Amino acid sequence: MSVTSIDTVIAAPLSRSIQSLGSSLGSLPLRQKSSRIREVYKQASTYFLQRNFADAYAIIEAILTAPEQSEDDIGTQDETEKLAPIATASRSSRIKVWSLYITLLNAIIDLGPEEGKTAVGIKQWREIAAKARDGSIWDEIVQIGYSGIEGNVDADVVFNLANLLLSQSASQTTNQQHLETYLATSDLSRTPRPDQHRLSDTSDLRDLASRIKLLELYILHVLPANEEWDYAKDFIQMSDILDDDHKEAFHQALDGLAAARTQIGQQHEEDITNDLQTAEPKPVDNHVQPSIHRRTNSEHDYGIEDVKELPAKAKDPDDVRSTSGANAKTKPQRNVKHTPSKVSPRKPANDGIIRRSMAFFVAFQNLVSNMTQSLSKNPLAMLRFVLFLAALLIALSRRDVKERIERITRGGWDKIRRTVGMGVKVSYI
Repeated sequence: MSVTSIDTVIAAPLSRSIQSLGSSLGSLPLRQKSSRIREVYKQASTYFLQRNFADAYAIIEAILTAPEQSEDDIGTQDETEKLAPIATASRSSRIKVWSLYITLLNAIIDLGPEEGKTAVGIKQWREIAAKARDGSIWDEIVQIGYSGIEGNVDADVVFNLANLLLSQSASQTTNQQHLETYLATSDLSRTPRPDQHRLSDTSDLRDLASRIKLLELYILHVLPANEEWDYAKDFIQMSDILDDDHKEAFHQALDGLAAARTQIGQQHEEDITNDLQTAEPKPVDNHVQPSIHRRTNSEHDYGIEDVKELPAKAKDPDDVRSTSGANAKTKPQRNVKHTPSKVSPRKPANDGIIRRSMAFFVAFQNLVSNMTQSLSKNPLAMLRFVLFLAALLIALSRRDVKERIERITRGGWDKIRRTVGMGVKVSYI
């Protein structure tokens, strides 16, 4: 039996079980349906951790697809039985399943076409990549899980969707439009601000944290990606969810991102300028001697190749001497008295070092003498300097002074640590 037939035999029971799972979930009571959804989530999570993306995607698709209706079921089913199982799940199960589904899609796209073809098939990989890159995955999740009402989507699911589009989509226009629609229709005003002392319920705290995290993604990542810097600053000022501390932190983070973007642009321009300067053509040397063709052993002289003279440096020494002798005869002779050239003695290498050392010692001697004269004229200057050192040592030896210095130093380090922590917090996504 070939490998293909083995894979078909193994995959057939799995596909049949997935189909039966999707059809059986629609007819179960709500409590049993929630239990089965949790089981499917655990099984899909196990496949995902084992990097078995094909089975994880197939299993989780079973609870994201509405059951097929037969002709006998038309008019006899409830409205909930016509929906996908995930639409009637509890809030916690719904958030877990959608988060796993979005994370699975992101992992499959990151495989690339070659590995994606092996993992899930090239056709399915292209469909998944297209849904994430054009933003249609957002509409699909709203339609399947939330009856087409975008304001009812859970904040954690919106956060994961925005992250998916931020990492996979080339343009963030669709991402910005969906986020703005959600922020306008999800009734964020019902959540109290952090500075209002009404956060007694744990769900309020959780919702507030999710929405602040969503606003951070929208303000510090999506809007700057669309070059909406001024609108991001105005949105921070007009937000009713953010308190003064969060607004200040967002403004600082936005200014840091703008400065980093400007620095990167300047560095890129400098790199382009350097590349252009490096790529400029070098001037051609017109005095380069033409190369002379050397005939190899395999070539023959057929009498059509001109014989060229070799360069002057290649002439025979005897010819050079004869030529120089002939030139000497044609030139008028002059009575030149040849005197033996005097060879100047070479100076030792360390002569400069000795001179510099002597100059340094002379300068040091002058400094000491001038200091002695100044102290003799004004002896109180030395006494004031000694008293200043003594007072400084006495002050530093006191415990309260040392504790105050430690508090000041610790406060400075805390400010630096908070500033660095804010930068790390901005880039945690």
